Amino acid sequence: MKRFLTTVLALSMSAMMFSCLQEKETEFEKNKKRDDQILSEYISANGIDATETTAGYYYKKDVENEDGAKLNDGDIIGIYYEMESLDGSFIGAHTEADGEPVIFQYDISRQTLAPLAINLAVGLSNVGETLTLYVPSYNAFGDFGYGQLFQAHTNMIIKVTFAKIYPEQEVDAIEDDMINAYISENELEGFVMKESGVYVKVVDEGDVSTDKSKNGNDVSFTYELFQLGEEDPFSKMESNPLTTTLGDTDNMGFLNIGLNDLHEDAEVEVIAPSSQAYQVTAQVIPKEIRGQYFEMGYLNSVVKPFEPILFKAKVTGIN
Repeated sequence: MKRFLTTVLALSMSAMMFSCLQEKETEFEKNKKRDDQILSEYISANGIDATETTAGYYYKKDVENEDGAKLNDGDIIGIYYEMESLDGSFIGAHTEADGEPVIFQYDISRQTLAPLAINLAVGLSNVGETLTLYVPSYNAFGDFGYGQLFQAHTNMIIKVTFAKIYPEQEVDAIEDDMINAYISENELEGFVMKESGVYVKVVDEGDVSTDKSKNGNDVSFTYELFQLGEEDPFSKMESNPLTTTLGDTDNMGFLNIGLNDLHEDAEVEVIAPSSQAYQVTAQVIPKEIRGQYFEMGYLNSVVKPFEPILFKAKVTGIN
């Protein structure tokens, strides 16, 4: 009898767990079917000649460029875009009038740009082509909403132009211009360009009686990290120093460069391009939603791709 009751209880619990899983799956499927129906009816009612994809979004090419370069895995791509909800409410835009395109690095195996539909549409496009995407919410921002800009489960229309492919050298030059503009506009002095486009300023030499740091030393330090031009740090450690081994290939480049050749108690400021910091992070558009998108757990890094960082540190120990 005891074994029978245990078996019945186990089966009952399994049934309850299965039921709960089914309910969650059904809720997603319900939202998906709703979005699919809304988009299908919108396309039909407005006589739009668009192609439906297996992923669920529709697209039409407004500007074709058969001679344009094919976009490939690993390419650094610049885009312009205009984004609105399906009912015509403006969400965001970045056009040629705003300057350089928004940049992201395409990775065919994972999402490197949000909303997802643009990432998916890369494979349909050549440089110079403009597509209009009709996007269900599950290919946009899903259950994420941003104040009055757009609600959760918002279906969208996104016009995107794949403007160019950036060589790495051009991205480096753009970021170097950003760094020099920041230094000039803020009338900063004392920054010296080291290797790999990293700029270093020794604010305080510290204890000059100690040996300077070099590759192989374990260096302890406190720090603040900023996206260049922003007032609040995205990361900091002010009371419990971190320790790293200088020259370690696992270190970000700006650490190996910026913490080298310093005395104990030295204070240093380092401005580094993304190639020596957080280059491969996902892009999010519109940009203003990035912080909240990260806080809600939809993004694994708040750091913007292909933009410099500012590192402020104090050396607390060298071994």
